[in-house]
Order: sequence, then C-alpha cells, then structure tokens
Amino acid sequence: MTVVSEVLNRKGHTVASILPSESIRTAARTLTERRIGALVVCDRRGRLAGILSERDIVRAVAMHGADALDMPVEELMTRQVKTCRPEDTIKDLMQMMTLRRHRHVPVCNEAGDLAGVISIGDAVKARLDEQAHEVAVLKDLALVR
Repeated sequence: MTVVSEVLNRKGHTVASILPSESIRTAARTLTERRIGALVVCDRRGRLAGILSERDIVRAVAMHGADALDMPVEELMTRQVKTCRPEDTIKDLMQMMTLRRHRHVPVCNEAGDLAGVISIGDAVKARLDEQAHEVAVLKDLALVR
C-alpha cells in the first residue's frame, strides 16, 4: 500500500507558501505562475498557519469584487487545516479528502514541521499507479499457471 512519503519522494517536498500578511493579489499571481491550486500559509518562523485555495479567492471576489485582491491572505485563509503524516496511506488520505472535500492537504512530520503538500490529483495518480501494479502482478501470476 502506497504511503504519503512515497508520493512526496516522487513529486518533491517543495511547498509553495505565502505569509498571512501578503495580499490576495500576490497569492493569485503565485498560484497562476506556479500552476497550482492552493498555497500553504506559514508564519515568519515557517510554521503552518493556514491554507488558501483558488476557491477561497473566487468566493472573496464574488462577495467583495476587485477589493478582495487587496485583502490580506489571513482574512481568507482556512485556519483549521487538516494535515496528514508521511506514514499515512494514500487510501486513507483519499477517504479523508473526499469526506472533508479537501483538494490539498499539507503533510507534517512528527515534529510538526511541514514536509510537503499532497493534492487530490497526486493521490489519484498514486492509487492508479498502485492498481496498475496490482493488475500487472495478477497477470504475471495467471501466466505462471
């Protein structure tokens, strides 16, 4: 069974982050430039403070218009962030993401340090790879008989 750390080892541990005091305009620019759907919000010490998604920005623009772009990230970010651990299975992570409707989940080690981010796309790809491997093994077993 694939675990989160295996996915991070393949995709990398780089985390796109932003300070809570930065503007939504800066966040939107970063999301666009990096072609990602969420930014982890970290305080000046690098500790997890929240997460900001494209959807958060869209909702703010719908409610406040262009003025939303000048708001600080801390006004829109989700503060109660559900995280996962490197040893969690992708299957369990996908269940949590589906139940909570999260598309991005920060990964924190035992010390609480940020170790990466897993998107729902990363999780789906890992499960598909896992299933393809299982099919290949079953085919090999069938050929042996």
